[in-house]
Amino acid sequence: MTKFVYEVLEAMVGESVEVFDPETGEKLTELKITNVSRGHVHGEAFDAFNVELSGDEDEHCPDNHYLLKHDKFGAETYYMSAHAIDKYQICISRKADA
Repeated sequence: MTKFVYEVLEAMVGESVEVFDPETGEKLTELKITNVSRGHVHGEAFDAFNVELSGDEDEHCPDNHYLLKHDKFGAETYYMSAHAIDKYQICISRKADA
């Protein structure tokens, strides 16, 4: 079961996560979690939340899938989109556990 969940990530605001290329395993940068908020479709049927991150503009990551690592959630791959040279967002929407 994934540990990349709202409750874990919300408690991690201000902490950094390592970002890797999922194909090569090369570490690309570290990004700081700046905000975690519930998504619009969150409810009984869906677990939805957004993770906002910031980093160094000299180590920009274009929109793509990335392997994210941190002791609190392990290692998981997610699609991350850039909305500024140093700002990123991961949007999670998955079926809620019954």
